[in-house]
Amino acid sequence: MPTTFAVRIIQVHVARREHSSGVWRFLTLRRSPEETVFPNIWQVVTGSIEDGETPQQTAFRELQEESGLMAESLWVLPFVGNYFDTTRNILNFVPCFGAIVEENAEVILSHEHSDYAWLTKEELQSRLVIPSHKEACEHFYHSILLPIEQGETPVFVSVLNDATK
Repeated sequence: MPTTFAVRIIQVHVARREHSSGVWRFLTLRRSPEETVFPNIWQVVTGSIEDGETPQQTAFRELQEESGLMAESLWVLPFVGNYFDTTRNILNFVPCFGAIVEENAEVILSHEHSDYAWLTKEELQSRLVIPSHKEACEHFYHSILLPIEQGETPVFVSVLNDATK
């Protein structure tokens, strides 16, 4: 059976900025112990692309479904994760997005997750276990959040919510 290539999953890296300190905090979600794939690990928002849906639409939908959050801003990150699914013989490419949410936005977890935390970038890097989550976080910070901190406009594409189209 030949190896195939697919884009089936997305990642959304979520940040909020503390107005008092200026520190960026990143959302991490703990997968429920009942999940069959990666139970109990800490991860970023991820999700499967549904039929007829674009990766951008999936990013907005999964952010809302898994965390109850709505993005103020969403960017396509200059990084694509990947992993090999040995059971299906598929090399998966994972588009990555970065979202900024309001500082006081309330997180409402789905059944897929049992806990969440808002962490500094350093704390997040030590808690995440999936390499592409760690790498994409660095791209989010350096390509999007750092320019914003410095009063610059990120050069990468921001995405409008076209989920209703």
